[in-house]
Amino acid sequence: MFKSYLKTAFRNLFRNKLFSGLNIFGLATGMACSILIFLWVQDELSYDRFNANAGHIYRLTARVGDIAAAVVPVPAAMAIREAVPGIKNTTRLAALQSMVTVNNQKYEEKNIYYADSNFLCIFDYPLLLGDASSLLSRPDGVVLTASSAKKYFGSPENAMGKTLHIDNDYNGNNLLVTGVLKDIPRNSHLQFDMLLPIQLYERTINLEQGWGNFDVYTYLLMDDHFSGTPAALASLQQQIQALYRRLDITKTNGFLYVQPLKDVHLRSRLMLDVAGQGNYQQVKIFSLIAVFILLIAGINFMNLSTALSGQRAKEVGMRKTVGALRSQLVMQFLSEALLLSFISLIIGLVIAWALIPLFNQLAAKSISINLLNIKFIAGLLGIATGVGLLSGSYPALFLSSFNPVKVLKGVKMLHGRKTFFRNSLIIVQFSIAVILIVSTIVVYKQLHFIRTMDIGYNKENLLYIPIPRLGDLQRNQVALKAVMSQYPEIDDYTFISHLPTDLPTGTRSVEWEGKDPQANLVFPQMWVDDHFVHTFRMQLKAGRFFSKDFKGDENNYVLNETAIKAMKLNVETALGTRITMDSRTGIVIGIVKDFNFKPVQQPIQPLIIRNGSSGNFNGNTGYIVQRTTAANMQQSLATMKKVFQQVYIDFPFSFGFVNEDLSRLYLAEQRMGKLFNIFSVLSVMVSCLGLFGLATFATQKRIKEIGVRKVLGASVAGIVGMLSKDFLKLVVFALLIAFPVAWWVMNKWLQNFAYHISIRWWFFALAGVIAIVISFITVSYQSIKAARSNPVKSLRTE
Repeated sequence: MFKSYLKTAFRNLFRNKLFSGLNIFGLATGMACSILIFLWVQDELSYDRFNANAGHIYRLTARVGDIAAAVVPVPAAMAIREAVPGIKNTTRLAALQSMVTVNNQKYEEKNIYYADSNFLCIFDYPLLLGDASSLLSRPDGVVLTASSAKKYFGSPENAMGKTLHIDNDYNGNNLLVTGVLKDIPRNSHLQFDMLLPIQLYERTINLEQGWGNFDVYTYLLMDDHFSGTPAALASLQQQIQALYRRLDITKTNGFLYVQPLKDVHLRSRLMLDVAGQGNYQQVKIFSLIAVFILLIAGINFMNLSTALSGQRAKEVGMRKTVGALRSQLVMQFLSEALLLSFISLIIGLVIAWALIPLFNQLAAKSISINLLNIKFIAGLLGIATGVGLLSGSYPALFLSSFNPVKVLKGVKMLHGRKTFFRNSLIIVQFSIAVILIVSTIVVYKQLHFIRTMDIGYNKENLLYIPIPRLGDLQRNQVALKAVMSQYPEIDDYTFISHLPTDLPTGTRSVEWEGKDPQANLVFPQMWVDDHFVHTFRMQLKAGRFFSKDFKGDENNYVLNETAIKAMKLNVETALGTRITMDSRTGIVIGIVKDFNFKPVQQPIQPLIIRNGSSGNFNGNTGYIVQRTTAANMQQSLATMKKVFQQVYIDFPFSFGFVNEDLSRLYLAEQRMGKLFNIFSVLSVMVSCLGLFGLATFATQKRIKEIGVRKVLGASVAGIVGMLSKDFLKLVVFALLIAFPVAWWVMNKWLQNFAYHISIRWWFFALAGVIAIVISFITVSYQSIKAARSNPVKSLRTE
C-alpha cells in the first residue's frame, strides 16, 4: 500500500513540475533558514554546559548604587565558603592585561587571569600536561593553553618547565610553566590564554580594604543537595547578604547576588563582565523567526496544493467510484506532502551546508552540520515530518471530501467554496513578513543612530597607542614628550588613563560639601592631561580645564553635567565646591558637557576627571591619543611608531582607533541587523509564493468569468485590477495586524538602549508600501497571464 502511495506521489510530483518546484523551493528555503537559526540558538544555549557541575555552579555579582557589576569584593569567596552552609567550594579570578616576555621576545596579551589553586577543581578545562593536584599552588607557576604554549615555545611539550616573564610594575616575576590545558572550548564564557596564581594578584592590593575592592570574579560550587529553585536561591542570597553586611568594614552598602552559571552568557547585562556575552532576547527573537519562516513555508504548501485541487477533482472522483476510502485518499495526499517535505529537507540541508561559511562570518560563529549526531538528525526528521503533516493536512482533508457524483458530472467543486481559511493563511504570512520588514527598518535606523549620534566629542581620526608599564609612568611621559617634540607634525595629542569608550566602574569614596549621608553614588573617574578637552574636541559648559599655569590644579577636579546633577548642585554652585577623593582635597574648576564613555545601552554616569599631567594615573597604564586626519593617517601612524620604538626599544608597537573601538561595542546589534535583513527578504520572498498560489487558485475559479468579460470588451488592465484588488485587501488587512505587533516588539527591543530613536510613522508607511508593491507584482503576473489568454479556450464546452 505504501509503495502505491509513494509511486502515485512521484507521478504527481513530475506531472505538476511548476507547482512542485515552487513547493519544494519554498519549503527548502524555509528549512535551510530554520536549520541555520536553530544551530545558532543551540550554540548560544550550550555555553558552559560542558562542565560536569554546571547545574551546581553559581557566580556572585554585585550592585552598588545604580551600578550592577560582574565583580565582587576580594574576601567574599573565602568568607562565604567558611560561613554559609551548602557551599562545597569557591574560586576567584582576576583579569590582567600585560606584556609577556619569552626568550627576549615580547607579546601583548589581553586574556590572562589570576586564579585560585582550586579553579580547575570546579571547572572542567581538560589538562594536557602537568599535575592537576598542584597546578597554581606554587606562587611562581603558570598554566598555559595549548595555543599559547605553541606560540611561545613551539609545542605544549616544549613549554613544560620553561620560564616566561610578566612585565608589570607590581611583580615582574619570572614564572615557570607547570601545566598546559587544552584550548578553551569556544562555548565557555571564560576565554583565557594563561592562568597565574592568585598570590601574585594579592600582593598588589590592600587586603584590609578588600571589602571595598570590587575586582574579582567569584564562583560558588554548591553541594549535590542544593536544589537551585528560586526559593533556595533567595535563601542563599539572604545568607550571603547578611554576611556581607556584617563583614564589610568599608560600609560600601552594596548588594551581592547569585547567578547560575548557565545564565552567565545570555542573561548578563553587567559592567566589568567578561567579553563576548550573548543576549537572551536575541535568542528568543531568532527562534521565533525560524518558526515563522517554517510556518510561512507550510502555509505556501497548503495554498499551492489547494490551487491544484481543481486539476485533481476528477482523480478523487474516480478513486472514490472504484471503492477508495476517504482515509486512503487522506493517506495518499499526506504521503505526497511528506515526500515533498523530505525532498525539501535534503535540498534545505544542502543549502544550509553551502551557506554555513557565510552565516558563520555574519554571526561570528564556527558552527557546523554534523550528520553523525543522532539528536540533530532526529530533530531534522521530526521537523520534516511535522511540516509535512501540518502543511499537508488541510489539502488532504479538503481534496478527500469531494463528492464523486458531482465531480464526475462536471460540477466545479472549487466554485462557491469559502476561502476564509486560505485568505487567513495569506494574512498570517504577510503579517509575519511585514513585522520583519518593520523590524529591519527600526534596527537599521537604530544602528545608524548609534554610528552618527553626538557622543559629546569628535570620535573620528583619533589614533591611540597603549603605553607599556615600565617603572615610573611620569618618566615615561617625559621621555615620550621629549621625542615627540622632535616631530613638529605631532601637535595635537593627549595622555589619558582610560579610553572614553567603555570606562571601568569607579569609586564611592567621594566627599563634598553638603553631601547627603544616605547618598550611595559611584563615580567613574579618569586621569587626563591639560590637552584632553582640546584633542577630543569636547565642550566646557562652565569654568575652565586643567592648565599648567595653575599650580594647584594637580588636586583639582572637572565634573560632567550628570555629576553635578547627582550631587544636587547646579553650574553656579558646583564651581568652587571642595571635593575629597583618596585623601586628596581639591575644588571643582570646570564642568564639561556630558559625553558617552559607556555603550549607549547604558545611560551617562556621573564622571570625575582628575589631573594626570604629572604622570599620576593611579596605577593605570595610560594611552597617548593623537588627533590626525584621514589624509595623514598613515604618516601619523609611521611617525608615532618611530617615537614609540625610540622610548620602548624592545616592546611591540600596537595601536587602535577610537571610532573602531566604538563600532566593536555594537557588533552584536550589527550582526542582528544583517541577519534581520536576510531573513526579512527571505520571508517576503517565500510569502510571495503563497500569494502566487492563491492567485493561481483564484484565476482557476474565475477562468470562465474572465473569458466572458473579455468577449464583452473588458481590457487587460481592467481584468488585472479586478483580480488584484481582492489580494491587495488581504495585504492591507495583514498590515493592520502587523503594525501594532511590530511596534510593540521593536519598542521592547529599543528599551535595551539608554539612547535610542523614536519609532516614526513613516517606518510603517514604508513597510506597507514595500509589501503592497511586492504583492501587486506577484499577483499581476498570474492576473496578466489569465487576462491575456484566449477566451475561446475557457468558454469551450468540454
